[in-house]
This record gives sequence, structure tokens and C-alpha cells, in this order.
Amino acid sequence: MVQLSHNDWVLLRSLRRAKRARVEPLSRETGLKIEAVLQSAYLLQTEGLARVEENIDTSYELTEEGVIYAEKGLPERQVHDYLLINGPTSLNDLRSIFPAMPIAVGWLKRRGWAAIMTANGDSILSPLTADIVPEERILQDVKARKQFTLRDVSVEPQQAEHALKGLIKRNIVWAHQIASREVILTRAGDEMQLDAPRAADRDIADLTSELIRTGAWRGRLKPYDVRADTIPLYPGKAHPLRRLIDEMRDIFISMGFTEFKGPIVESEFHNFDVLFVPQDHPARDEQDTFYLSRPAALELPTDLAARVAAAHTSGCAGSVGWGGEFDLERSRRAVLRTHTTGSAFRYLVRHPDPPAMIFGIDRVFRRESMDSTHLPQFQQCEGTIHGEDLSLADLIGVLKTVFGRLGFDRVRFRPGYFPFTEPSLEGDIFVDGSWLELVGAGVFRPEVTQPLGLKSVLGFSIGIERIAMLKMGLTDIRKLYLSDVAWLRNMPSVLL
Repeated sequence: MVQLSHNDWVLLRSLRRAKRARVEPLSRETGLKIEAVLQSAYLLQTEGLARVEENIDTSYELTEEGVIYAEKGLPERQVHDYLLINGPTSLNDLRSIFPAMPIAVGWLKRRGWAAIMTANGDSILSPLTADIVPEERILQDVKARKQFTLRDVSVEPQQAEHALKGLIKRNIVWAHQIASREVILTRAGDEMQLDAPRAADRDIADLTSELIRTGAWRGRLKPYDVRADTIPLYPGKAHPLRRLIDEMRDIFISMGFTEFKGPIVESEFHNFDVLFVPQDHPARDEQDTFYLSRPAALELPTDLAARVAAAHTSGCAGSVGWGGEFDLERSRRAVLRTHTTGSAFRYLVRHPDPPAMIFGIDRVFRRESMDSTHLPQFQQCEGTIHGEDLSLADLIGVLKTVFGRLGFDRVRFRPGYFPFTEPSLEGDIFVDGSWLELVGAGVFRPEVTQPLGLKSVLGFSIGIERIAMLKMGLTDIRKLYLSDVAWLRNMPSVLL
């Protein structure tokens, strides 16, 4: 005979009326805590009187940009409305009015809402017909609330899912996975004779000092079934991205590498000039690099700056340099570092005697439009090896070892191009039937090493988030930085 405690009896009686219900409403109706409802529900499931089902629902949330666009309209709609009122307008004029103009132009062309003409060397945007799209209907439906589900929008579900994927990719909406549990009465539970539990029924699950002292526990301890399902527990653990970084740090240290650190704010000199990047290179443009106003400029090491300037203008052994003039004032400009290679060479200048194997894992910054595969801030793993007569063969051997320890056994290398290495290569791994680029590497040019007083130097750079996406099965890089508690709870403690 099934022996029910008072809580089990209360829950089963409630299920007799509801037949099926979620845990939260059952808690409110019975007056039991959610933990108590779950405990009794799993016991009823063990006895075949009820069934517990776990469902994963998707909840959506407007980002800060999403809140603005829900109120003012998508960037392309704002520009289109302006064109309808003011007529064809030059792109230059529109850029001064709309900060998100580069995004708007792309979507105006993609949706066929505007035509671009050229007049007197200037690009003119002219409006075309622009019907309301599902993305706009969704934003209108939810602008009064920040969080919503598919049930809250008026767009047909399949069309809404497609539209939401686009909004998520544009960082207008975030998606969260929410786990919910529902308790369902079985036929056996419905037909069971349900007598009220006696006062002496076994209803004590936790012993207290009072129960032990008085002896009131005798005959009332609730049976403990080690085979019964339990309430899931989510112990504290490090963020999965942090665990991956720690794993990579352990790999490099075990291979004999020394870790280096460097400043986030760099001068153009350490970020670009030391690496023999021309002072007119597109990477230095403000649309690619974050420049600072405070501090606007940094001091340079005088002797080193002179040697690097000479390498740029007139070259060194086996090189003629870039020619032209070298602007030291430009070299002083402060930037948020676009890589950690400058920090690696800071270390080597202070420790110039080979051999040396160093690595650094830290944040870098680039002016990227945020989407499913790009972020303006990300983690980079930089490795640098200084020695005598090093070659690509040495570099490939190190990289194969690193990837093997990360669990990627199928690796290939192919020629690549970087301004500061020659020869250069790119490394790919084979995943899910295709090759994916994972590393850029090469032998640093003499224009880089000779002004610094170094011999042969090898370097490689690995994107940490890209590895994380592979190991965690993600398709959107932004997932790594969202506070999605359900996803974090269910991530395994060990990344395979």
C-alpha cells in the first residue's frame, strides 16, 4: 500500500481537481513551498500516481537598442520616413543626422526600400515602397514590455521565429531558455482511494533536536527511497568561458611557456609601429580602432622609437622599409589595444636573451558591428617564441600540440598574409564536415625584430571565443556574455 505524507496527500488532492498543473500554481494553491511541491511530485511519480514533465520555453527580451527601436522604429524605417518627407537626400547629409546610417543603408538595400543614385560624385538615396515587415510588427507588439514570448506577438509563429532570429542577430532582441515543470495526474493517481492522512502518518522528512529529545520522531520518519528522482541541484561553478581560459593557460604553462600581461591602453607605437604596420594602413582608421580622448597621447621610449622609425622609413638588413616620413606625433596617440602582440614585444624587450616562450590571454578591442560571430571586445590568446634560427616547422609543431590538447586532432595549415610576419600561415581544424579557421601565425619580419634587438621570433594568435563556440555547440558568440542563468546552470563542469 502506498504510504503518503501530509504534503503528498495535499498535492495529490490538488491534482485530482486540476489533472495537470505547473509547479508554481500548485505551490500557491496548496500553500507548500516550491521545493516541497517538487519533492512530493517526484515521490508521486515514483509510486506511479503522477508524472513530472520538464519543458524548455524560449523567452525574449529587448536589448537597450531594441527598446529604442521599438519606440522610434528600426534604423532603416527612420531613414525611409525621413526620405518620404524630405525627398532624395545625399548619403553624407544622412550620416550627419542618423548615427546608425551604415546599418540603415545595408537594410534599405536588402529590403528594397530605397534606390541609390549618383549625382555630381555624390551618392543620393531615394525612397521606394516600404511595407511593414514582421520585425516591425513584433517590436510594436512588445514595446510596452521588455520581456515576451511568441504568444505575445501578433505575427504567425513560423514567421515570427524567422523574424526574431534576424532581430537576435542584430542585437535588438536576446533569447533566453527557461525550464518549467508540470505535474500530471496519472490514471492510478486518479483512481486511488484518497483517505486523509492520520496525525501519526509518516510525515517527518527532517530530524530536529526537539524531535529527538521528545521521541516524537518514532514511527513518523518518512521513508527514504534512494532510487527516487531528486530535485536538480546547481552548485556554484566558474563561467564556461573562464574554465576554457584556465584550461588553455594550463596547456601553455605545461609546455614551458611563461605568461605575460600588458596595458589595455596602448600607444599607436606599441600597437602598430613596432609591428611594422604602415602609418597609413586601413587598420589604423577610426572605423576599425578605438581612439581615446583621455589620455589622447602617451610617452614613447625615445631610443626605441628612433630605431623603429628608421625601420619604417629606410628599412634594415634585407629591407628598404616603407619610405616617406614617420610621424612621431601619430605614434603617441592612445588606443584601446587591437591585439596583445604589442604586450608580447614589451616583455621581449625587457628580456631580450633567447630562448623564451611566452603567452598571454587577455581582452582586445576592435570597432566591429556586433552580430552572431563578431564582438567589439573579445579574448585573444597570443603566443610568442624567441630563439635562434626558428622556422615555420617549429611553429607548426607547437600549434599541433596545443590543438591536440584542446581536443582538435585534425588540423591543416595553409599560406596566409599578415603585415608583420613573413612567411605567414593560417591554421584550420576540421569540425562537423568542414574546415574552420582558428589561428593566424608566422615568423616576424626583420623590420620588427631587428630594431628591438631580437633574433628569430615566431608568433601566433588564437580567438578564445571561437574555440568556446565549438566546444559549447554555440552558433551565436553573444551567448557567452549574456546572463542566461538556465544555460549557465546546464553547462557541464568539464568542456570536452
